[in-house]
Amino acid sequence: MKKILTICFLLICFFVKAQSNKNIHAIANFNDTNLSKFGVDGGDIWNDCSAWHDPRNNREYAIAGSTDSIYFFDITDNKMVKSDVEFGSCNYATNRDYEVYQHYVYCVSDRATGVGQLQIFDLNYLPDSVHKVYESNSLSFFSHTIFIDSLSKRMYMCSNTKTAGLSAMDVISLANPINPVFLAELDVPKNGNGQKIFTRVHEMYARHDTAYLSCEYPGLFIYDLSNLNQQKILSVISNYPQNGYNHSSWLDDSGKYLMFTDENQGLSIKMYDVSDITNPKYVSIFNSSPQAMPHNAFWKGKYGIAASYQDGVVCWNLSDPYNPIKIGWFDTYQENPKVYNGYRGCWGVYPYLPSNKIIASDLRSGIWVLRIDSSATALNEIENSYQMNLFPNPFTNKISMNMEQNIESVNISDIQGKVWAQKNLKLWLRKNTFEVDTENWPAGIYFAEVISDKGRTVIKAIKIQGE
Repeated sequence: MKKILTICFLLICFFVKAQSNKNIHAIANFNDTNLSKFGVDGGDIWNDCSAWHDPRNNREYAIAGSTDSIYFFDITDNKMVKSDVEFGSCNYATNRDYEVYQHYVYCVSDRATGVGQLQIFDLNYLPDSVHKVYESNSLSFFSHTIFIDSLSKRMYMCSNTKTAGLSAMDVISLANPINPVFLAELDVPKNGNGQKIFTRVHEMYARHDTAYLSCEYPGLFIYDLSNLNQQKILSVISNYPQNGYNHSSWLDDSGKYLMFTDENQGLSIKMYDVSDITNPKYVSIFNSSPQAMPHNAFWKGKYGIAASYQDGVVCWNLSDPYNPIKIGWFDTYQENPKVYNGYRGCWGVYPYLPSNKIIASDLRSGIWVLRIDSSATALNEIENSYQMNLFPNPFTNKISMNMEQNIESVNISDIQGKVWAQKNLKLWLRKNTFEVDTENWPAGIYFAEVISDKGRTVIKAIKIQGE
């Protein structure tokens, strides 16, 4: 009997472990549970992460933040060797953020005790140590996040607190990398009541002086910042499916597709076509699981990689932006059973090292070095190929779908992202029909999105006026 119970226990442990990752595996992990803890419930240790590749000797380094300090690890040889630890200028910081430019890393903090500062460290002395070359609060006491556009030699400091007070965002020149110079404050228009239409930029992405600003609940604002004396809002994305606390965005290599997240439980990642920058068009939404909360999502080639709190690191194939396919994940959140509740799990991810190693930070389980299995990139849509027929197409006053799989939800949205039909089914529908009355819908293009046990698919449909 004991042998049977032992075997059953081992099988259960194996099953739980097997579910913790798919096509992404761990190379190394660092954690120190004796470090200072803070956060929303007093148990968090780590925040964001980044990385640097030294082209002189082809070595790679992970950069990560604890509540008090900044850690530098040599990860070249598939292990984590701690090279240096530097005090982050303030204590108990819930937020730290890092951006690498040339061979310098720029470090900021937010929601901390004491007085924060902008710090710059020279990485050229690694693996022995880093050298601090700048530390000052003249530009910033606390900044929630930063972004550096190397082409324009600009650093953008989001939700920047300084002597003059809170700025939604400041633009800083890095013409001299170790002597940052203030250029301009973001010009935020006011509404009819004389109030600014938003007060904080939470995170942002910039390319060629076009800035994509995640401004929390007011939405995502796209600015032309080529002339800082004549800043222009090009467009606003505010009324979109599953909209909430607009958190961060990233642009694909072509500049056509923008991916962004809302930091609310159960809200999916959004994809928009921004090829016409003045008229962004809704493409799709996708998530790793119905209750997941994607935090930061990044494009890498045709893949999307996200830090997704309780779901850990998740990777999608985005070759068809209308039909993202989840191809892998690694669950850094090790509490079991899993509860989707609040800000727990994977906070940050960095996927841009030449070796294709991925750096991930989990609030409690530490800093991870991961790798996507080569087999994952060979996956294709055959895994998600199942029967789903939409008819008639074009349609007039009614649209129907024949489906044969375990359906979780059906959503039909127009090209602007407005949801016209939404059903959470979670039923086994075998050769069954889902029917929607569309008599009051305006003519135009619609997207029918079905999430099932086999994955996710999207079908384009057109409504025409009936006779």
